[in-house]
Amino acid sequence: MNRIMRTWLWVLFVFLSFSMGRAQGDRKICVIPKPQNVVMGGGEFVWNARTEWHTNLKGKEKILLDRYLQMLPYRLAKGKVKADANIVRLTLESLPNTTNPEAYLLQVTPKEIEVKANTGAGLFYGLQTLFQLGGGINSAELNIPCVTISDEPRFVHRGYMLDVSRHFFPKEFILKMLDVLAYYKINVFHFHLVDTGGWRIEISRYPKLTEMTAYRPAADLDEWRRRKNVFCTKEVEGAYGGYYTKDDIREIVAYAAARHITVIPEIDMPGHSREVLWAYPEYACKGKNASNSNELCIGQEETFTFCKNVLKEVMELFPSAYIHIGGDEANRNIWKECDRCKKRMAEEHIDGVPGLQNYFTNSIERFLAAHGKTLIGWDEILDGDVSPRAVVMSWREEVDGGGEALRRGHRVIQSPTSHCYLDYFQDNPYFEPQGLLGYTPLKQTYGFEPLPEGDFDKSLVLGVQGNLWTEHVLDTDRAEYMTFPRMLAVAEVGWTNPALKSYPDFRERVLKALDYLRAREIHPFNLSTEIGPRPEAEKPVCSLAKGKKVTYLKPYNREFAASGETTLTDGWLGNWNSNGARWQGFGGDMDVVIDLEQPTELHAVKASFIQILTGGQYIPEKLEISISDDGKNYRSLYEHTYETDNKRLYEIYLFGWVGKSKARYIRFHATRAISWGNILSDEIIVK
Repeated sequence: MNRIMRTWLWVLFVFLSFSMGRAQGDRKICVIPKPQNVVMGGGEFVWNARTEWHTNLKGKEKILLDRYLQMLPYRLAKGKVKADANIVRLTLESLPNTTNPEAYLLQVTPKEIEVKANTGAGLFYGLQTLFQLGGGINSAELNIPCVTISDEPRFVHRGYMLDVSRHFFPKEFILKMLDVLAYYKINVFHFHLVDTGGWRIEISRYPKLTEMTAYRPAADLDEWRRRKNVFCTKEVEGAYGGYYTKDDIREIVAYAAARHITVIPEIDMPGHSREVLWAYPEYACKGKNASNSNELCIGQEETFTFCKNVLKEVMELFPSAYIHIGGDEANRNIWKECDRCKKRMAEEHIDGVPGLQNYFTNSIERFLAAHGKTLIGWDEILDGDVSPRAVVMSWREEVDGGGEALRRGHRVIQSPTSHCYLDYFQDNPYFEPQGLLGYTPLKQTYGFEPLPEGDFDKSLVLGVQGNLWTEHVLDTDRAEYMTFPRMLAVAEVGWTNPALKSYPDFRERVLKALDYLRAREIHPFNLSTEIGPRPEAEKPVCSLAKGKKVTYLKPYNREFAASGETTLTDGWLGNWNSNGARWQGFGGDMDVVIDLEQPTELHAVKASFIQILTGGQYIPEKLEISISDDGKNYRSLYEHTYETDNKRLYEIYLFGWVGKSKARYIRFHATRAISWGNILSDEIIVK
């Protein structure tokens, strides 16, 4: 056998060994997120009372590691290794094939476990993988399979956002969540501190923010809105809320840092600022609608001074390189009515109120940059020539926020409502706690791909984030239920290469992970009892209207465009969610004409409508169906007024006509029950 042949046989042997080991590893280990490379070995490491922890870390990093281990409880050994000890080594050294600061190499042999990494963060993540191999390592003696894992994350940002403005969560809960997030290698905690529902952070220069708006007279947001969104002081009987002191914030930030989690604060501006204007009305616009405004007045310099002073104190508390300023959903119409805002636009040669917000955003961006910080904003900050330094958090699929930001050279964090909003229903809404708008099951979150198609610098996509908005999340149990296990999907999307992902495999690992979460007194959604998608949406509909042209006498709402003009006759019903590709919305009446192309015998004309009160989606009050032979002269086929139930949170209704007739054209006209909101339908079925 010549030398070249021996070399190739050796390469083949190594490849087959790796492949077999990899496959065996995938069967035997349960780690989330899934590591990039796994090779199983033979034998086991016996974890017992003689196990010693050793590290070459020094200084502060060593102290932090020791404190963390003592909480588990373990501790670093002092002195030399005992002769009969089995060892866990945590070794800081340069890995040969990667410079990724979060990469690690984990090697388990019968005598020793060693984690190697380029940085302390890498060692920490290798440690989390080791703990998962041991099922959390909460037993006196465990057998850990021999394995070699080389691993690193796909993206630098793997985040979780918690909205504490609409509902306040105690500091102890935040710390508990940080522990669990770190276990699954989440490295960013987005702290949504202020947003209409209550001001949650102590600001020394403006004490009335917490004195006057950290509490409200009703916990339930709907009840609070019925009470005109008034705030109250802590002393009022029944006061609900709270805030984090500066010491609380420092403790949270330090606790997160010890787990290699960066805390990014969000101070929402210039919209979502009702708390500010309640405490300090001088920063509001002047005008007839100013009393109901959530928007800061951009026309006065005092507003900028206020914002910058608040941000100065925020920056002192949060060492993060990023500060999130929101920038979303501002009702810009109020600025049209404000003389000071109009004067600002004239003086600065600003064309329209979107430009006025852009002026505000760029001013705050320059201020943050001067203090060494980078601005993050929701994708509305793209409504103008925003500084390329700004990072865009993309949430709106309908406006292609992520794609537009990337085309303009911005760094982007992907957080679309379709996959990453954790306040949406995760199973059949008829059996789920109250949620918002739509249906986002674990499988859908897991299927998200953060890199959109297109020619752009892939490094601009920083990563992915799951967001828990808390309009309908009143307590910690509900927060845990809505967060888990979907955040585990976000963790794997952000860490694992797509080629290694498999939903059946992931689901199996999640089912095992649920036991760990419950042991940590986390209350997750029970995946084992999942009902799944709406059955009617899983197969095409038999309809004479399928593929036929639809003429819109009144336009559909572009925010609920679904698949455009083919939606109502494409042969598919919608799922449980209204935010998908099959439910089409109408901000006014739904009024369409279907051309069946030839006179057709009719026995039924029906359509489904979805009602989700939390999303402002209502069933129609009245339905009129008329038919025509020539498309000009119509005769009534069906007319009915429905009794609407504005207390029923969620429902899918099927309305329409059954009988016998003949026509070519069908006009389907549904009238909205109230003056606002949307009518949503998925398909007009003709039999």
